[in-house]
Order: sequence, then C-alpha cells, then structure tokens
Amino acid sequence: MQNHDELRQRNRKLRAELELEQLEVAANALAERILSLDEYRQAQRVAAYFAVNGEIGLAPLIDYALTQGKNVYLPNLDQQALRFSPYFHAQKMRINKFRLPEPDVDEAEMLAPDELDLVLAPLVVFDSERNRIGMGGGFYDRSFAFRKRPEILQPMLIGVAHELQKVERIVPQEWDVRLDMIVTDQAVY
Repeated sequence: MQNHDELRQRNRKLRAELELEQLEVAANALAERILSLDEYRQAQRVAAYFAVNGEIGLAPLIDYALTQGKNVYLPNLDQQALRFSPYFHAQKMRINKFRLPEPDVDEAEMLAPDELDLVLAPLVVFDSERNRIGMGGGFYDRSFAFRKRPEILQPMLIGVAHELQKVERIVPQEWDVRLDMIVTDQAVY
C-alpha cells in the first residue's frame, strides 16, 4: 500500500494532466450532482473554493448558488486554521501566502468553520469510505476537528474530486476528519 505522500504526488500529477475541456465537463457534472442533493438545497451558508492545479472546479456551482440567494464563502488561510470569507461576484480579492485568491474582507466578516451549513472540501485522494488526503497542510482537518465528536453534525462536510482521484483504500491518520459524503463528476459516496 502506498503512503500518503506517494498517493498525493501521483494524484496531483493525474489531476494536472487533465485538459481544459475535461475540467469544464467535470465541473458541470459535479455541479449537477451537488445541486440534486437535499443537503445542498437545505444549506444557506455554503463554503466552496477556487480550483487550482487541476482540482475539480466549483465555478458553475458557485454561480448558481449566488443566483439562488445562498451565501457563498471561500477559505481564508488564517494562521493554523481556516476562516471563511463571504464571496460574491465582483468581490475584491487578494492573493494569500500560498498564492491562492481569497476575498479581501475584514476579519469581522469572516465565519468560523462551525458557522457554516455545508462545506465543499477539495482533496487530492479519497476512498469509498469517505477518507480523504488533502494537500498536506492539515487546514481542513484542524479546522473541522470538532466534527469528530458524534453529537456534532454541522456543517455537512462534502469532499469534491475527479473520479480518477479515488483509490482502493486510505489508512486514516488519527487527526483525519472523515467526510460525510464525497461527490465526483461521476458518483456520490
């Protein structure tokens, strides 16, 4: 069985090799799957992200959510844990230390992870048991560690990925937070 770093490296390469047209088709297929979920329909505060390096895109979903009047939030890398900043069309953006775009807002406008209804989390590798391997920074696991307590059910954590990022099995680390669901361009787990 490959270790997490080997899996991460292999899947980042697979993702990066996808053509622009493949990325667009996958983003639209993913949006259709998510829009059909009750968990999405019931959510008002939805966390998303801007795709980079071949990640599955959420742009079609973000656009649709905004037209539906949902509140969309993007991650803001705030020290060791994530905070979530409101996003809307024409939102002023800034580039963070990881060279990723994030909304340029005051800290008072940001939400803590437990204030969200639904989180669409990027990942690099996943299995059918809803385990995920991220980029390796641990931001999502630290930020949502409170979800490991069985009595806490919010926010709903949905990993999103290309189907090709699925592996047979991931041995989770003790700090890993299992996702409630994983949605790809081809399936729902």
